[in-house]
Amino acid sequence: MLSVQELRRVLAYFFLLTYLVLLGITWDGVDFASASSDGVLGFAIVVWLTYGLIYLLPALTLTWLVEKFVHREREIGHKAVFYPLAVVGTGITTLFFYANAKLFTLYGMFINSFVINLVATPGGLESLGASNASNATFAGIAAAFLLLQALLLAITLFAYRRFGEPRWIPRRFFSALLILFLVMTVGERIVFAYSTATGVTSISSLTQKIPYYIGISARGFLRQLGVKVKRQEEYKLVKGNLNYPLNPLQVEKPAKPYNVVWLVSESWRADTLDAEVMPKTWAFAQTAKRFTHNYSSGNGTRVGIFGMFTGIPGNYWFSMLAERKGAAIIDVLKAQDYQMSFYTSAKFSYPEFDSTIFSQVPSEQLHEVKEGLGWERDQKNVGSLLEFIERRDKKRPFFTFMFFESPHARYYFPPESVIRTPYPDDINYFSLSKEQLASNIHLIKNRYINSVHHLDSQFGRVFDYLKKNDLLDNTIVLALGDHGEEFMENGRWGHNSAFTDQQTRTPLVLWVPGMKPSVYEGMSNHMDVIPTLMPIFGVKNPQRDYSTGINLLSSEVRTHAVLAEWSGTAYIDDEVKIALPLSVVATQHPRVTGPHDEPLSEKEQDAAFSRKAKNLTGMMEELGRYINKSGKN
Repeated sequence: MLSVQELRRVLAYFFLLTYLVLLGITWDGVDFASASSDGVLGFAIVVWLTYGLIYLLPALTLTWLVEKFVHREREIGHKAVFYPLAVVGTGITTLFFYANAKLFTLYGMFINSFVINLVATPGGLESLGASNASNATFAGIAAAFLLLQALLLAITLFAYRRFGEPRWIPRRFFSALLILFLVMTVGERIVFAYSTATGVTSISSLTQKIPYYIGISARGFLRQLGVKVKRQEEYKLVKGNLNYPLNPLQVEKPAKPYNVVWLVSESWRADTLDAEVMPKTWAFAQTAKRFTHNYSSGNGTRVGIFGMFTGIPGNYWFSMLAERKGAAIIDVLKAQDYQMSFYTSAKFSYPEFDSTIFSQVPSEQLHEVKEGLGWERDQKNVGSLLEFIERRDKKRPFFTFMFFESPHARYYFPPESVIRTPYPDDINYFSLSKEQLASNIHLIKNRYINSVHHLDSQFGRVFDYLKKNDLLDNTIVLALGDHGEEFMENGRWGHNSAFTDQQTRTPLVLWVPGMKPSVYEGMSNHMDVIPTLMPIFGVKNPQRDYSTGINLLSSEVRTHAVLAEWSGTAYIDDEVKIALPLSVVATQHPRVTGPHDEPLSEKEQDAAFSRKAKNLTGMMEELGRYINKSGKN
């Protein structure tokens, strides 16, 4: 039986082996190649070495507490709880950071509040589109990590009992290791604080790729020491209760109300709307108004659909959700006795549209198809949508919305929709390495193109029905994507990870009865939809009362776009694209590129950011316009 002291030594060696495993897992996540100098490279290595231990601290602390306060010396031999705790704690840690590394490789993000929300919200996991093969692979990997930790512990115990304390390791090795860790971690934080205070962005840029890096700010202290500290603009959101719309809407019911057919597709990127991939939608677009430079209101479904239905930026999502506030346009149309029926091939609960933009829509008017692949659900929902229009009360106007799922990863389509080959039969997220993803991305994109071709067939069913039944003379039709989809054009796959053009630009096709066909090449945004529609429905308020957008049927010109994601925002105009967190803090710095993601030198980035300071202040006004600054209802 091991003594207390021997048990502690065994566990120290076990955790040391686990630390080496974590270093291997996190190696690819640190962008050593981007280090601009030997000093930056050294900083990266130190952070990698120290954070490997920091990641282990929860499991290490829990194991130490159990050993310290639960077990007495005579009970140490009873390993039924103690050893499994060490194995499970370290197994969960290594599995978590493996999943984290895989997520960053595929999507350019770490496990964060967005991912946690995705897992915890009903319908979130289904929205990932993982296959049975992916789930089985993950289960196998999880078991393998637990088995690995059990094996490491068994090897450590066997070696210690057989050979005793390794002679080549000094007795105070772990104490020295702890001192070295403290020196290194304090040192790298001092370097970080100094570099951010003096405007050296190479260090802060590198830390953006370190999972859960926590830097420190010492600007005031350094200034007192005589260091020339670079001025830092700080942009913070105003906090308070939601005040949307700013004033009660004044509505004069139109003499001839139009019907509305609102079609939105998951992950429909701008460059797929052409005669080859989407012939039916392309033909319809030639008869309508087509916007060729349209941005979503964000890089994800939540903010993309939120922006198009509310006309305000995605940062208001959280307030809308907390207050169960719905989109103003729904209230306007309900007051005019519109018949409503909404359909989704995903879920109305993820994102929580049934608690935000559609919160005032009765649940019986929100329809979901839960069985089948994405393309099968789309087909069934289109059938139900057309049946609703067919059976409607023809004396009353109707409003129907549908969210299509076919182009969502894993990209769904039937055999007859194949126009691009070859393509993989499945996408196994958990077995894809960075190298495999890069070498196979063109095949994965072929799957996506096929799924968009199938989407076109379903859009076509709606367009054909409206035309055949002479409904286009009194029906507004919208077709647009919630956001785009990137295929490694800028180093990412999918969406929700960056404000690149591929992730944020979508088609926008607008049919209004009596409007001449046209192509608009200026900038447009999802938040322009509501200020375009509201006057048609008789709303007399100035659009500022209910939207930050512009009326696309007027002579107004959009000079910039404001996009949002889970915890950040972006400003885009014809000169620059600036992505920044909703509150600039020491560890988060703006990402500045050209308007279409062109890389800029550090000097060009600083100049562009300074030049646009006034514009960014205006952006913050938009992001805070619909907040009651007093905090009172």
